[in-house]
Amino acid sequence: MRRIGLPPLLVAAVVVVGGGAGGCRTSVFTDDELAMLRTFAIRGVPVPADTSNAVSDDAAASVLGKKLFFEPRFSGPLGPENDGATNGSLGAAGDTGRISCASCHDLQRGGADQRSSPAQTSLGGGYTLRNAPSIINAAYSPLWQFWDGRRDSLWSQALAPMENANEANGNRLAIAALMADKYRPDYEASFGPMPDLSALPRSGKPGEAAFDSLGSDRRDDVNRIFANVGKAIAAYERLLTSNAFAPSPFEQFLQTGDETALSPAAIRGARLFIGRAGCIECHAGPTLSDNAFHNIGAPQAGAHVPVEDLGRFSGVSLLLADTTFTRFGAFSETPPPADELVVAPDEKQVGRFKTPSLRNVAKTAPYMHDGTYADLWNVVDHYNFAGATENYAGERDVTLSPLLLSDAELGDLVEFLGALSDGDPEAAPDFPEGLVAAPTLPP
Repeated sequence: MRRIGLPPLLVAAVVVVGGGAGGCRTSVFTDDELAMLRTFAIRGVPVPADTSNAVSDDAAASVLGKKLFFEPRFSGPLGPENDGATNGSLGAAGDTGRISCASCHDLQRGGADQRSSPAQTSLGGGYTLRNAPSIINAAYSPLWQFWDGRRDSLWSQALAPMENANEANGNRLAIAALMADKYRPDYEASFGPMPDLSALPRSGKPGEAAFDSLGSDRRDDVNRIFANVGKAIAAYERLLTSNAFAPSPFEQFLQTGDETALSPAAIRGARLFIGRAGCIECHAGPTLSDNAFHNIGAPQAGAHVPVEDLGRFSGVSLLLADTTFTRFGAFSETPPPADELVVAPDEKQVGRFKTPSLRNVAKTAPYMHDGTYADLWNVVDHYNFAGATENYAGERDVTLSPLLLSDAELGDLVEFLGALSDGDPEAAPDFPEGLVAAPTLPP
């Protein structure tokens, strides 16, 4: 939240709105305030096309992708921080086949990690170094995924956790073998004939002899299956938007004009959000995110949080090092224009992290890239004091300044943020069990 140069909105406009037993009434918002708030509406806003993924809007691929999202058999051994009993551990050290995408992205509770303890980061194969962001509405991000933007598409993002030792700790040869054993008909319905993998090792990834010793054609076969796993998951995740759920109280207000959908505190918070608190500067548009990278001075502190995190600076380096699973890579159906992804490491990127969506934010504690704040009160208080004074990398954005809000006003902002929570999932014809309930997996 930043102080911005909006003119003071002093005169209440007379605006006719529907709702309430008394029929028409006068809005508590001015015309200018209503115009700004309406830019947040998400109902009916289409998900941007992803030309790098030919099945991104294919119904069969999304059904397969949901199964793969909930499939734990992709995952490798749990590390020594798992004991099968505490901290949200999914099993004992050495157990395999316990971690799925849904393990750290609980779709019933905002799409973030509500299992791991301590909650700042996630416990998969080991403890991750950052807080798991919600994947609901992630498909709206035009390019960059992860807190540091190290992947440039939703499908390539889905692949990274699968081989990360602290996340699913799997490997692409084992994943390809599982696809051949359990998902061949579904895979071939979306992607065509699967190559014969019977002569290949059943475990291995780049950097391991079992994979590196394969001929280039065989590596390409495995990599294509691996990429298609990500593309199927992305086809499912593209359905996981606020439009697939009953509207939040705020969205109900935007649709109907009925201000009784919002509490008086939430109304005051909405006016602060677009006014003196300046939140709209970075949290704008239908997902309430500019999808850009900022350094807001979030302190690196807490269990399993590294002492230093370079954020976007390291993310750009990782993106440029990946020559396989990007929109420009061999498995991209339609590469974007050559100038679309022009990016290079720059010291100004140090300590910058992607602005998260605020939809469902009340469900997705803890907050910031490292989960340093346990509740939304501490988040808004962070901005009230223009960020932390130490324990973060790089330079805070120069536009951050103290907001000088009272405790009551901070409470109103928290109330407004709570009004951004979606309701229950709507009916989903392609998913008999519902959009977010666990599907039946092949035995």
